[in-house]
Amino acid sequence: MSNITLIPATPRYAQDLFKVVDANRDYIGQWLPWAYTTTTVDDEIQFLRMMADKEALGSVYMRAIQLDGEIVGAIDLHNVTREHRHAEIGYFLGVNASGKGVMHHALAQMEDLGFDQLGMNKINILAATDNLPSRHVAERANYHLDGVLREDLNVNGILHDAAIYSKLYREWSAD
Repeated sequence: MSNITLIPATPRYAQDLFKVVDANRDYIGQWLPWAYTTTTVDDEIQFLRMMADKEALGSVYMRAIQLDGEIVGAIDLHNVTREHRHAEIGYFLGVNASGKGVMHHALAQMEDLGFDQLGMNKINILAATDNLPSRHVAERANYHLDGVLREDLNVNGILHDAAIYSKLYREWSAD
């Protein structure tokens, strides 16, 4: 799918990203509670400024996902630790872009950034065990299920077990 591109998620794209969150608040918010507290474009602008500041420090790399030129979600590398050479990936899509392979292709592009450009050795994905679409993304991309962290994620006041997946550089480079 060559019609999927990642662009830096700067405040310039706040309106478009907010539109995705606003239109998909319950869909996104069932696993990512911040969707319920991002209620205005100004909230999105402030968040994107914070992410840009963190990117300048090298600890976060957030990208908006475009499908055919329209922003449909976002993906990021966060908790980037150069000393230990690992990072985590988080992501969300609007419901209309889900189930079409969009996140699979976006994830591959973020892996290129993490492994090839930033020199990471390991990338983790953490997903609530009941969040089957997110888990499917990790599994389809050949991430290894390292284990389940019991009652690790507080999502909207309910503690959920979390599946932790990882991919190593040597596994990525062999694909």
